[in-house]
Amino acid sequence: MDEAYSALDPLIRMDMQSVLLDLQKEIKKTIVFITHDLDEALRLGDQIAILRDGEVIQQGTSQDIVLRPADEYIANFVKEVNRGRVIHVDAVMTPVAGNHDVNGATVFSGSSIDDAMKLLAHGSDSDLTITDPAGKPLGTVDLKRLAAAVVSSHS
Repeated sequence: MDEAYSALDPLIRMDMQSVLLDLQKEIKKTIVFITHDLDEALRLGDQIAILRDGEVIQQGTSQDIVLRPADEYIANFVKEVNRGRVIHVDAVMTPVAGNHDVNGATVFSGSSIDDAMKLLAHGSDSDLTITDPAGKPLGTVDLKRLAAAVVSSHS
């Protein structure tokens, strides 16, 4: 699909992106999606390739590209990305031992930093426990660590 949503207004574009994501979950087929909209690529892509002059400069997940830009070109390319929507809590959590007690607020592994920050901002807990779908604790994170992750280390 080449620039499939580029001519749509923002609301319809978001709806169509959601439809595509739902469809992809259902059919489980590879979809090659070409876009100049980095936010769209980060939302839709499991694997993203960034090209310059017809050459792949970096390929990886949205988190790989945002957290570990391959060069200054990529760092500049991703510096305005909303990192809170892209980065998952797993990338910034402090791992815990399997016998860690879960007291207080929890968030599932794979949740965005934005979602975790909302829980901490509107609750009384000072940190969150990240759990797997079965409720097993995987790590912890506090607001300071989450906030540090959304601030780009590249100027």
